[in-house]
Amino acid sequence: MSRYIIQVTTHPFGACGERPRQVLEATGWQIRYNPYGRRLKPDEVAGVVEHAHGLVAGTEPYTREVLDAAPELKVISRVGVGLDNLDFDLLRERGIVATFTPEAPADGVAELAVCQILNLLRKVHDSDKSVREGLWNRYLGWLVREVKIGVLGVGRIGRRVVRLLQPFGARLYGCDLKPDLEFGRQHGLEWLAIRELFRTCNLVTIHVPLNEMNTGLVGAAELASMPAGGFLVNTARGRIVDEAALVQALEGGRLAGAAVDVFEREPYEGPLTQFENVVLTAHMGASARGSRYLMELGAAEDCVRVLSGKPPVNPVTDEDIP
Repeated sequence: MSRYIIQVTTHPFGACGERPRQVLEATGWQIRYNPYGRRLKPDEVAGVVEHAHGLVAGTEPYTREVLDAAPELKVISRVGVGLDNLDFDLLRERGIVATFTPEAPADGVAELAVCQILNLLRKVHDSDKSVREGLWNRYLGWLVREVKIGVLGVGRIGRRVVRLLQPFGARLYGCDLKPDLEFGRQHGLEWLAIRELFRTCNLVTIHVPLNEMNTGLVGAAELASMPAGGFLVNTARGRIVDEAALVQALEGGRLAGAAVDVFEREPYEGPLTQFENVVLTAHMGASARGSRYLMELGAAEDCVRVLSGKPPVNPVTDEDIP
């Protein structure tokens, strides 16, 4: 076909640099952008993707109903690394190629995780609130080197977190299904099983993918085993942590605080909003200009490659599927 339709469903797109839009528009095909100027609601997706041949997609769900609206769809190119919004059995059934941008968000997510680790340890959010209320509480926090930090999932993002924390003199512990012993040796990382990681560490930061095995991976038993006054940071996916267990650990004082960027349902309006010692952000780990630009560019280029009959640079493989 000489004139494909590419639908960009994610928003924003092109705000961090013109090149992603230029890649799409240089094809001469019909390029449609998100008409709502925001993240699509589930019941809006089918109407937006109607008749598209290629999608440059965000985190909106791609159900059978949605794909029925685009019967000639050939490729879904994810702006990002999360794949839990795609039904891969359905994609195989219809011969639709899926691509993603696994490296592009990693620096942004890792830096946000470290930002929140420092925030929690030094009580930055508490001090900000205090000053705004006319108080002058000089909270005592902890140096990074004073606490034991556990990295749950030492892959693309977890490794970056380890490297960023090293200069602080952090005592680092890792947990991974396939531990890279050489990486651990080079970076002073001690490997522990998940229960031992939570029993040992004062702070745990989560960097595992969401899949069937990892859903609810961090629950009541793990949180209850942490040293009293511990912290949890989650910039991975909401369903990895049992939210009810997290609420219970906060209410009971087992945890002194948490930082959460990801939620099972977004936008989030749940019980964690009631805790002053919980720092909530709006799934913004990859919302750094450099990361966002690379995500958009990679997704646009792979969408065009597939529609041009070329192999994508970053196809989703069986190993990547959650």
